[in-house]
Amino acid sequence: IAGRQTHGRGRLNRQWLSDDGGIYFTIVLRPDIPVPLSARVNFLASLTLARVLREMFHIEAAVKWPNDILVDGRKISGMLSELEAEADRVFFINIGMGINANNDPSEIEPGATSLKQLTGREIYRQQLLARFLDEFEEGMQKVDFENVISDWKKYTITLNRKVKIVTSQEVSEGVAVDVENDGALVLELADGTRKKIVYGDCFLL
Repeated sequence: IAGRQTHGRGRLNRQWLSDDGGIYFTIVLRPDIPVPLSARVNFLASLTLARVLREMFHIEAAVKWPNDILVDGRKISGMLSELEAEADRVFFINIGMGINANNDPSEIEPGATSLKQLTGREIYRQQLLARFLDEFEEGMQKVDFENVISDWKKYTITLNRKVKIVTSQEVSEGVAVDVENDGALVLELADGTRKKIVYGDCFLL
């Protein structure tokens, strides 16, 4: 857990901007689950945080595939996960998360905001972190995470919108029509065909 990072790393090896006043932490998990269920752990983390932010601060926190949290279209939290598996079982999952709490990210990332900017008051970071961890742990007790994806869909702003997905290999554009149980995003392309995408940066168009 840190209040500032100097060498934060985001998706596609980009720098993770982590100035003073935020909440930056990594959860190390060793869940006894099969590999196909591993994506649900990431979705559980973003879903849980969106719920907690709504309940604690009365803001319309929403999830954007794969794992960003936005309020009024502005990013308030991001996440990066790393997984190692042996055979068909997950060995560990590391989930790194950053929450813009009392910092002002808009100076270096114009499309971002913070809880302090949204609420007009200082945020008790320990209280927020404790609440999130308690609820995330409770969610992890449900071994098959049966409702994670369906619940996540209720909080997302990605589905039924035109999006652009950027990976290190390609750029895809289409309408996001579904998220499958393995966490993959389904795009309907301009020619009517559907494409399944398992990772990448998502931009709302």
